[in-house]
Order: sequence, then structure tokens, then C-alpha cells
Amino acid sequence: MIRRAVHGVLDAQGWADGLGELLQKVYLAVLRPVPLLKDFLHGTWLGHALHPMVTDVAVGGLTVGIVLDLLARGTGGEQFVPGANVATLIGFAAMLGSAVTGAADYTGTYGRERRFATIHSLVMVTAAVLYLVSVLARYGYIGLNMDVAFATAVAGYILVALGAYIGGEVVYAFGTMVDRHAWRGGGSKWAQLEPAEFPENAPTKAKAGAQSLVVVRRGDTLYALHDACAHAGCSLAEKGKLVGDEIECQCHGSRYDVRTGHVARGPSTFDQPAYEVRRADGRFEVRRRSA
Repeated sequence: MIRRAVHGVLDAQGWADGLGELLQKVYLAVLRPVPLLKDFLHGTWLGHALHPMVTDVAVGGLTVGIVLDLLARGTGGEQFVPGANVATLIGFAAMLGSAVTGAADYTGTYGRERRFATIHSLVMVTAAVLYLVSVLARYGYIGLNMDVAFATAVAGYILVALGAYIGGEVVYAFGTMVDRHAWRGGGSKWAQLEPAEFPENAPTKAKAGAQSLVVVRRGDTLYALHDACAHAGCSLAEKGKLVGDEIECQCHGSRYDVRTGHVARGPSTFDQPAYEVRRADGRFEVRRRSA
């Protein structure tokens, strides 16, 4: 019931679409010329998205800060104040890291998914501003007392909780930065590959039983990967181009080694399922390689 109500409110925010498109263009203009930085922020090197790891640090630090603040106020124990200040500072610093990693992942969103991600971003930025005031007040950089530092931290924490809920919807409802092949198991049986002939050095869509594949022929050797890009599900046969030994998805720029399926460039953080190919009775057969 809560989820339906939240979706109803967010779906009504049509203004977020134009803002989201503008923000996405800005982020891409900054990150696209520096692919190594973009891959680092996505977590391609890590094997899954970096953003959730950084947000865990932020939420953990801010939660400890709030708890210590409450203990200090509830017991009058001044010994809790330094810990609350340090925890809040760590949480705020991690929020900045979360914003940067989130901006990288944001570049691969679109449609309704991007609308939700835009609102998530705005809520978190507002929370970060409140926490900035709290941190500056705690360390005496502005002329505000600890009551203001506590109040802005509480308001910021409430927004962090709301933003985290919306962020969860972006991941779990829309599958942002989730492996599109997470539920595809390996196979021990060989399946016949259709069609029987493939052009040289051209990504070609093929079928093997119920599976859709992209096949690349190099001389007498065939390489086969699952057709749906692990990042956002775009067809590699329809939206892919060969760059050396890699196939690049034209939707968001992810690259995979056609020989192994290993991710070579983000935003994807997951490998592409690869298939063994053999010739049997004049026909090609495939089966998914074990991980």
C-alpha cells in the first residue's frame, strides 16, 4: 500500500523528466571523455555497482551520529558529543561519494526509471545540504549552536531515509545496475544454433532453443554471447558494434570480450554469459559456459 502511494506521487512529477534529461547530458559530458573514471565510479572493476557500498557507509555514519546525538541529549552526557560529531562528518563525506557514484549510474537511466532517479537525487542533495549545515555548526565554522546542528541532522536523516526508499525502487523495481542474467543458470545440454551460416566480423542474432544469442564469426571460429546486454538488456546483435575483440552496446557503451564475455568497459559491472560452440553433423551447437 505504501509503495503504491509513493509510486502515485512520483509518477505525477512530470517536471522531473526535463530536469533529468538535462542532468544526464551534463553528467555524460563530464564523464564520457574520461572512461577510466566512469568505469571506476560504476564499479566495473569491482564486479558490481560501487554506489551501494558507499551509501552503506553514509547511512551507517549518519545513523551512529543520530543515536549518539540522542544519547547526549537524553542523558546529558557530553561524552557522546565528540563521537556524534565524528560519525556525522564521516556520514556526510560518504554522502558526497554517494552523489558522485550515483551520478555515474544515473547516466544509464531513462523514462520512468530516470524520473524516479531524478527525484531520489534531489531528495539526497537536499539532505546533504542540511547535513553540511549540521557539520559546519558542530565544528564551529558558522555561528549556529548545537541545537541547530541537531535539528538539521534530524531533518537530513528523515530525507536520507526517504531518498533511500526511492533509491531502492530505482534498483528493485526498475533493475538499475542489476545483472540482467542473474537468474539464467548454466546448461549441460547442447542446443542447435540457428541460422547455420554467419557473416564474417558482423554481430548476428541467433537462436539456440529458447535463448537469443549474438554470434561473431572470425574465420572458422564462432563466438557466442547472450544477446541481452547484462547492463540494461539492449540487444547486442541489434545495438552492438565490434571494437577489436570486444562488442560494444550502443545503448550505454558497455563492452564485452566476444571470446570470453568478460566485461571490458562500463557502465556494466557484470560479465556477459558466453557459450561454447561446436560443429556436429554439419550444424553448429552451443551450450552456456560454466562461470
